[in-house]
Amino acid sequence: MGPLRVTNAGRPLKSAGPRQRALLAALLVRTRQPVGLTGLVEAMWGECPPNSAVANVHTYVSRLRRDLAEIGLRDLLVTDGGGYRLLVEPDQLDSHLFQTAAEEARTALASGDTVKAVAVWEDAWTAWRGDPLEDVPCAGWLEAEKVRLEQTAAAAREDFADARLAAGQYSTLIPELAALVRQLPLREGLWQRLMLAQHRAGRRAEALETYHALRGVLVEALGVEPCGPVQELHQVILSGEPAEADRTVRPMQLPPDIDDFTGRAVETAELRGLLTRPSRSVVAAITGKAGVGKTALAIRVAHEVGEHFAGGQLYVRLGGAGSSPQEPATVLANLLVAFGVHPHAVPEDFEARAALFRSQLAARQVLIVLDDVTSMAQVRPLLPGSAGSAVLVTSRVQLVGARTVHLDVLGPDDSVRLLSSIAGPARMTAEPDAAAAVARYCGNLPLALRIAASRLARRGQWTVGRLADRLADEGTRLNELRIDDLEARASLAWSYEGLDEVQQRAFRLLGLLEVPDFPAWVVAALLEVDLAAAEDIVDSLADVHLVELAGTDPAGQGRYRFHDLLRVFARERANAVDSPADRTAALRRAFGAWLERAVRAEAGLPCRFLKVRLTAGRPAAAEELPADPLTWLDAERDALVAVVGQALALELTALGCDLACALTTLFDLRSHYDLWRHTHELALTAAVATGARRSRAILHQGLGALAFYRDRYGEASEHFEQAQGIFAEIGEIRGHAYSNLGLGSVHLYLGKHGEAAAELGQARAAFDRCADASGEAFALQALSIVHRNRGNLEEAAGCLDRALTTFRGLGSRYGQACALFSLGLHHQARGDREATERALVEAVELFRAASCPRDEALALHVLAATCAAHGDADRASQLMAQSLTVFSPEDESVGKACALYSLGWVAHRNQRLDEAAACFDEASRLFERLRMPLHNARALSALNDLGLSLPRR
Repeated sequence: MGPLRVTNAGRPLKSAGPRQRALLAALLVRTRQPVGLTGLVEAMWGECPPNSAVANVHTYVSRLRRDLAEIGLRDLLVTDGGGYRLLVEPDQLDSHLFQTAAEEARTALASGDTVKAVAVWEDAWTAWRGDPLEDVPCAGWLEAEKVRLEQTAAAAREDFADARLAAGQYSTLIPELAALVRQLPLREGLWQRLMLAQHRAGRRAEALETYHALRGVLVEALGVEPCGPVQELHQVILSGEPAEADRTVRPMQLPPDIDDFTGRAVETAELRGLLTRPSRSVVAAITGKAGVGKTALAIRVAHEVGEHFAGGQLYVRLGGAGSSPQEPATVLANLLVAFGVHPHAVPEDFEARAALFRSQLAARQVLIVLDDVTSMAQVRPLLPGSAGSAVLVTSRVQLVGARTVHLDVLGPDDSVRLLSSIAGPARMTAEPDAAAAVARYCGNLPLALRIAASRLARRGQWTVGRLADRLADEGTRLNELRIDDLEARASLAWSYEGLDEVQQRAFRLLGLLEVPDFPAWVVAALLEVDLAAAEDIVDSLADVHLVELAGTDPAGQGRYRFHDLLRVFARERANAVDSPADRTAALRRAFGAWLERAVRAEAGLPCRFLKVRLTAGRPAAAEELPADPLTWLDAERDALVAVVGQALALELTALGCDLACALTTLFDLRSHYDLWRHTHELALTAAVATGARRSRAILHQGLGALAFYRDRYGEASEHFEQAQGIFAEIGEIRGHAYSNLGLGSVHLYLGKHGEAAAELGQARAAFDRCADASGEAFALQALSIVHRNRGNLEEAAGCLDRALTTFRGLGSRYGQACALFSLGLHHQARGDREATERALVEAVELFRAASCPRDEALALHVLAATCAAHGDADRASQLMAQSLTVFSPEDESVGKACALYSLGWVAHRNQRLDEAAACFDEASRLFERLRMPLHNARALSALNDLGLSLPRR
């Protein structure tokens, strides 16, 4: 604000040459931001730098460092990436101090305190010592910055004049304004204020002369007439009307824009479109969770659209962390004073205040920014009554009637950009993985990112990786996210403290869950309330953005989730408020609710595994039970897997083991083999440690079936034998029988028909003793294969007949389909094509009805092979293609892999070699991912055989 000066404790920086002054000015103008060599060269030499410019910059930097060191500022100038940066705080710059004082003065004037406004302006102007950077040879962008400072000064002169006009200081103001219009003859605002001061001082003739002087300047220099407001004032002076002081007040209350604002292009464009519709009054609301950047976006948009609201821009903070919401009556009074209404003229009656406020707005185009609104009741009295004005609201709650723009967290790239803009891009570029980790630990929440970046900027010795390591500990993360008056915890706490006791408890207990998302009935279990109450509670949390609605799952359930930092805060509050016993009891209820539903869902699925027995507990209400079991299990899969892990970690072993077992059928039907192994091995370890023998046995059975599916027959046998031994120890006949059935299936597949017959015979007898008709029928079906493979077709037919009759009596579509599939193979062995196809077609339909795509595809494959064997190649191809449509494009199940293998086989038989190669290759890749080495070997062998058949190219 004048000649360039630097002092430290009264010690001035010694004078330097013009280039070094330009270097210092460039770094000060962009304080705490790195300035690259290209930018410094442009600022110091403009468009025609010497060839040695870069080297000269380094020389001037060295000299400047030496000079700064002489006055005790050795570490002020630092290297940053490919440029330099001055570690100067904003409040150490006269330009920043002036802007701060100017905002304070404008606020005082807007609130009607003219004495304070004038006093603050007078203090602010003491920072000006002449023209901005007057002894600095500015070039390029630095010249543009100098022009900006000059324009800032001119605008401030006008605002200072407004304060003095409001204070009635006409006689002293007139000569100063007369001097200013000679210095800035094209600044119409200064001319207008000079005319107004002269008019109010009773010097009407001088005011008219001033108007004609201004008109002469504009016509001669620009060929234009004075602007509308000046011409309107001219008419007022001509008419002899009194000039009322309050008519000149144009409140300009917006806080300063944020320099490092990042992202939000879509939201900004949408809000600009909403607010700049001239035909009607608009209320736009920015909603979102605490710390997501609602206020920053509102201020950015308000500055961008400010030119559309010549009547002024009002800013009111209605609530806020740590403060009580402002009463509408108080807000109305302050806004009326901002428009120039004398405090004694503000009506006492609330409705009268609102009516007067609407009258003030009627003849103006005003933008009103209402920050931190807690309810629509705060907003309604402040709405304009006519078109032309607009209201922009920020709120953590949903506001009915407003055009809402919901603000979510930043994307990963924008998060890193925000970190870079505050802490410097060089540090983020040097450690990209650590920068991404910091953004991730901050949950991409702008407030948290700003705090983290500010800590880095203040601690130049820290690496980004060090901050990432400090944030990695969830238990202390919120402690790390605070600096000066910014604290993530305080912002989150404000929303939490606005809840009632029940809502707070729900928030705390939900935060204990380690699931990616959850439905409303989980809240019912946690709090022991009915479903309707639970839905109201979780919706109330979503309304204030403490949880968010993630969408509706395929089962029709609304699903909710936590932002990462909110989950950390919720757990922190739970650990502080709720006892360990209460926390464990709540989680036990929630896990139990998941288990109850999972067991009941599994009961509705086709299954050949031993079922989980529910222990006594709260029965699920009818409306809580899954209507479509498989769809429900698909929707809950990720949550259920997470619950298994958390229950076992909390030593709720019975719950965790039972839930892992209850998921076996889902994992089987959907070929989720990795999840199957993960949950069962985790549960088996816990069951062994706690001595839960029945759980151990069931888990061994599940792992045995998984190993069997993945061609690991030795491992499968070991698991089934382990299960057999445990069931024998505890005397459970039915469990032992299922182990016999599994072990017999392994022997059957390995061609050990004697061992298979023995195990399957024992299984059948045991199922008969414990009256498990379904288990006995599955044993009979497996025995039929043993008999067929041995050539005993009559015995095979008898087993299948009894199995099919039993399944039909039980109404088991899946069991009937399995028996019919075996019956088709039986007729195929007999050479009866018609009977084979009839049985297989019915099996396909039943597998489809039972939602068993893998088995449906297998039946289609056998049907296609039958057609191919009898020369019907076209139908065989159609059936194999149909088997592939059973699976979605992203499906990676064993069924799809088998279907691809079979389709390749049919294509090979029909000499469609390219198609066959593609099928075998994709099947091989799927088998490899599924870790099924024997199946993969067959696919690779087929591909190899096919390669020998391909013509040479």
